[in-house]
Amino acid sequence: MKRAIHLLIAAFILQALTCSAQVYNILHSFGSQSRDGSGPASDLVRAGNTLYGTTISGGTNSNGTIFKINTDGSGYQILLSLTNGPIEGGMALIGDTLYGTTYAGGSNYNGSIFKVNTNGSDYTELHSFAATVPTVLGTNSDGNRPQGNLVTDGSTLYGTAQYGGPSGNGTVFKINTDGSGFTVIKAFSPTFLGTNDVSGNPVVTSGTNFDGARPVGSLVLDGGTLYGTTYKGGTSNGVVFSIDANGDSYTVLKYFSGITGPLNAGTNTDGAAPIAGLTLSGDTLYGVTVGGGAESLGIVFTLKTNGAGFANLHDFQVADGGFPRNSLLRDGATLYGTTAAGGTTNRGTIFMVQTNGTDFTVLWNFDTTSGSQCDAKFVLSSNILYATAVNGGSNSAGVVFGLTVLPHIVRDTNLGIQSGTFGFDYNGVSNQTAIVESATNLSQPGWTPVQTNLLTGAPQYFSDPAFLQNPNAFYRIRSP
Repeated sequence: MKRAIHLLIAAFILQALTCSAQVYNILHSFGSQSRDGSGPASDLVRAGNTLYGTTISGGTNSNGTIFKINTDGSGYQILLSLTNGPIEGGMALIGDTLYGTTYAGGSNYNGSIFKVNTNGSDYTELHSFAATVPTVLGTNSDGNRPQGNLVTDGSTLYGTAQYGGPSGNGTVFKINTDGSGFTVIKAFSPTFLGTNDVSGNPVVTSGTNFDGARPVGSLVLDGGTLYGTTYKGGTSNGVVFSIDANGDSYTVLKYFSGITGPLNAGTNTDGAAPIAGLTLSGDTLYGVTVGGGAESLGIVFTLKTNGAGFANLHDFQVADGGFPRNSLLRDGATLYGTTAAGGTTNRGTIFMVQTNGTDFTVLWNFDTTSGSQCDAKFVLSSNILYATAVNGGSNSAGVVFGLTVLPHIVRDTNLGIQSGTFGFDYNGVSNQTAIVESATNLSQPGWTPVQTNLLTGAPQYFSDPAFLQNPNAFYRIRSP
């Protein structure tokens, strides 16, 4: 029994070391150059060793920029300073052309769809969203204030506008990459204003409707079907929906429930207000909500593409983050994401969680130096997660960063003695080599390799074949 306890304690200690030893590097701190951009809020897009992104302000015209930077931090360059901006959504890359949207700008200052070459040349406006009546947040024919990323099948672009349309509650649209064929494939319904929940408390919503309102997050395209979210509407606090790419068969897959408690701090079991887009794996969707849950700080959830099987995978607590605003990255059986607040400094966290809800781990706590409020989905290259943070950095204007994810012990499953041998699950990003080593003396360790594996993004099980011959064994996991 003493040997078993000793081994378990050793494993827990090493687990804590490996999970806290992630390598965080700032690739670029905005505001460090004359006319540099400021406030990078959108997803990066990668082509080989080059990352492309946008900022919401700064540049020559103070309307934001389009930039590129190499994955090793070299080669930072402003490709374009926008005259009509800003850009709040990420871009789609087809060949050597980037496609995106401006949140404002265009001929009616309600946003536009554009393309630009990856060298910054040939900026072309493909569509300018129509004027709204009576105000910028009123109604029009095609939408207003596009914010999510564009997605593409190679010849057609799909996106959402948060406002505008016949009801003012937003639209889903498509357009050909040459600028022809702009079509609204979904206009969200009018809203019926509501004031209180069943307990008499004010609710965080502009009201209810049948199909959702205010699509902010990016769409996911799978074959001929689009999947997305709305921040408001439905029965109370937003929906998950699917729609055929031609505009047929709009279906609400999930209505997020009302909340109990005061305005902006209510709780429920299934989350509220999904601002972020979805992540698709096979027939399963993964997402986050910015509010609701047990602590009113949001949740991680999963849902089948047919609307069945909704599950709350994680309720955020202050210590592990709160208010997640960006889509998740799935790698094997692991989901990676960020929060806009919470953590040790209340400036947000980088986290991982298994697709079954186990092994939730904070990989990084943001601060004013390293950056804060990451609103961007990760790009994974080798074993490094790349993204942007809106604030923080050496000039308080945001950063581009990379987080190297090291192999780690999975906390919540199979750690201990089973069938007469000691073992544990361990994980890391896909195609990462992990070496499990053992030693019998930590003061003068002589680490011996026991197992080497190429990881898949899903937990793998290790058991020591020499368990009975190693009564005082300690274990560690490392990269080559």
